[in-house]
Amino acid sequence: MDIDLDEPRYIKLLELIDTDGFSMGAGKAQEALASSGIMVSEPTAGRVLRDLERAGLLEKNGSHGRKLTSEGKRKLLEHQAVQDNIERARSFAESINPTEKEELLDILAARRAIEVELARMAASNITAPEIEKLRSSVEESRVLFQRGENISDSDTRFHMTIASASRNRTLAGALKLIWHDGRYAKKLAHVRYHSKNVMGDDHVEIIEALASGDTGRAGNAMKAHIDNVIRDVEKLPYNMLGDDLIFR
Repeated sequence: MDIDLDEPRYIKLLELIDTDGFSMGAGKAQEALASSGIMVSEPTAGRVLRDLERAGLLEKNGSHGRKLTSEGKRKLLEHQAVQDNIERARSFAESINPTEKEELLDILAARRAIEVELARMAASNITAPEIEKLRSSVEESRVLFQRGENISDSDTRFHMTIASASRNRTLAGALKLIWHDGRYAKKLAHVRYHSKNVMGDDHVEIIEALASGDTGRAGNAMKAHIDNVIRDVEKLPYNMLGDDLIFR
């Protein structure tokens, strides 16, 4: 059984059992989660424990409940390392305020380094439903672009879908932080609109590369896309990056 350790109930129980050094059953698990602000019923707490046990992260400890297995300890350390990396990246990202042309170009260069690798990984892992989600994002962008409306949300979904398809949470988390939760996506959409370049054209090539499973082609397609965006930003006058000129 595969467990998503980003689910608070799962990771919190592993942390509590590891930190306190004692075993726990359903009742103790419910109390421990409640003390951490996670309110669940005792049956639900018991089900969470059983899920962790089926995943090989916990094991029975006689009549005293359950304890972490060696795999559980490894997964917990791995998860904590990912969170530490994301927190360090968050601290860095919070120091960046992409309001000037040079800063926007710096962020695009950082995105290029990360997203080329994400695209390469996604080519090996992406599913058919994820490919269809990308195609839908491209179609939505085309319609919005033709109307002269903001395409930043559909563009964000496109890139974040690829990040998720990479199955690399560390790089995906780093991209999300650099993306500033979409706070500068409208500026990029504004840039491409005024340069009359449709992001969907680049995106279609990325989709076809991902669907082919060719990691090199996928990486090259993503690099070409971001290079095109960088080129558009470089050509744009500084005074066209102001908030008052972003899409309505």
